[in-house]
Amino acid sequence: MFSRLPVPYDAFEPASESGGPLPSFSSILFPDFEGGETSADALPEAFAIDDLDMASWAVAKILESEARIEQRSRLAKEFKSRIDGWLASANRRDDESVSRLSFLLEPYVRKEISNLRNSRTLSLPTGLASLRRLPDRLDIIDGDEAIAYCEAEHPEAIIVRKEHDKARVKDLILHHAEPIPGIAAELGSDKLYVKPLKIRPSALAGKEAA
Repeated sequence: MFSRLPVPYDAFEPASESGGPLPSFSSILFPDFEGGETSADALPEAFAIDDLDMASWAVAKILESEARIEQRSRLAKEFKSRIDGWLASANRRDDESVSRLSFLLEPYVRKEISNLRNSRTLSLPTGLASLRRLPDRLDIIDGDEAIAYCEAEHPEAIIVRKEHDKARVKDLILHHAEPIPGIAAELGSDKLYVKPLKIRPSALAGKEAA
């Protein structure tokens, strides 16, 4: 099925910032489940971060993992874009054929079915052709204009939705200690974020000169 893709499976393997190539298309579709990067689960149970060097190492590992996650996300978007483009291109002629032949076939089928009793299906040597009632369609072109008219002429056609004022509900629960059935809330907590150092060009030039 995928042999008709415009590029080979392994053609898109950009280099990873962490030192290795990103997975090829075939390795994503048919993973071999070989070992990958060391995860936090692989650390010893008694492992602890209790000094500057260990903290710096942990930040570096977090940044490496986040970089790989971002790379995989970009790679997935690239593959999806390629597949969507291939699918649209491969289906174009068949879609046009289905549309054109259906347009030409429908009048004949309508005529023949009109002569049948209690049936909306025409049996042909190569298949069945049926007429099916599609659901009624309603498109709101200008919602404000439609609401204004209905409010004036047909108020029963207007539905008023009840919604929570989340800011007020949050204030009642968290700052006034008033429990509200059906709602769970908690105070915001601190969360660790790490980001790479921003090295100034002047500092980098000084290191190179040294």
